[in-house]
Amino acid sequence: MESNTKWQLSGSAADLYEKYLVPTIFVPWAEHLLDRALPLSGEAALDIACGTGIVARLVSDKVGGEGRVVGLDVNTGMLDVARSISETSYPGIEWVEADAGNVPLPDDSFDMAFCQQGLQFFPDKVGALREIRRLLRPNGRCVICVAQELGKNPLMQSQVAAITKHIGVEASAAIRAVCALSDGEVVRQMFLQAGFVNVHWETVSLALHHDRAKEFVTSGIASTPIAGLIANWSDGAREALINDILDGFGNHYDGTALNFPHVSSVVIAS
Repeated sequence: MESNTKWQLSGSAADLYEKYLVPTIFVPWAEHLLDRALPLSGEAALDIACGTGIVARLVSDKVGGEGRVVGLDVNTGMLDVARSISETSYPGIEWVEADAGNVPLPDDSFDMAFCQQGLQFFPDKVGALREIRRLLRPNGRCVICVAQELGKNPLMQSQVAAITKHIGVEASAAIRAVCALSDGEVVRQMFLQAGFVNVHWETVSLALHHDRAKEFVTSGIASTPIAGLIANWSDGAREALINDILDGFGNHYDGTALNFPHVSSVVIAS
C-alpha cells in the first residue's frame, strides 16, 4: 500500500507546528473529539495520524495510569517532537511510526480510536478505516474530524489564494488537500464500507482565536510544506505573502487578532 507522504514535516517546521498550530487549532478539536468519545479510566486509546501528539496527551489524562495510549504517525519529524514533549510528562504513551493502512499492532487492542484531520491524507481511506476497525475491540468507538470545503474555512482559503497568487496553483496543493474530503456523507459511506455500524456525522464549527495574527500566520506557513518553497525569499516577498493571507481572512482579521471559524465533519462510529 502506498504510504501517506503528504505533510511531511521535520526539524523546526514540526516544532513550529506544535508551538503555533496545535494550541490554536488542534487543542480545541482534540478537546471536542474527547468530549464525543467520553474516555474512561483504564481504557485503551489509539491516536492515528497523531502529529505531535496532542490527542494522545489529552486522552492519557482521561484513561490514567491503568489505561493505554498509542500515538501513530508516518511522519518521523512529528513523532520526534511528540516524544520530546511526552518523555517526562507522559512517559507511558507509546509512539509508533507506521502507515495508518498497515499498523503493526494486534487485533482488538483498543477501546477507542481518534483521527484528527488525518483521514483526508490517507491514500487508501477505506483500507485505513478497515485497519482501525480491526484494531478496535467489540463495541469500540472511532471519532474523527475532517475539514469541510475551503469556502467554510478562512484559514485554508486565505492561504490557498495567497499561495496561488505568489507561487502558483500547484504550490497550493498541500493546503487544498486539508479540505479535500469535505463531504461528511462521503466519509460516512467510507466507514460503512469498512464495516463500521452506527455511523453518525455532523457539521461542527469551532470558533478559533489568536491574539497576534501576523505572528500566527507567519509561523503557521513556516510549519507547512510551503516552508521550503519560501525559505530563500527576500523579506519583502515573504511579507507580501503574509499580508495577502491576512487580508484573505476578511472581517475575521481586525488588524491585530484573528477570530475565525474552523468547520469540519465530525464522524462517530462503532
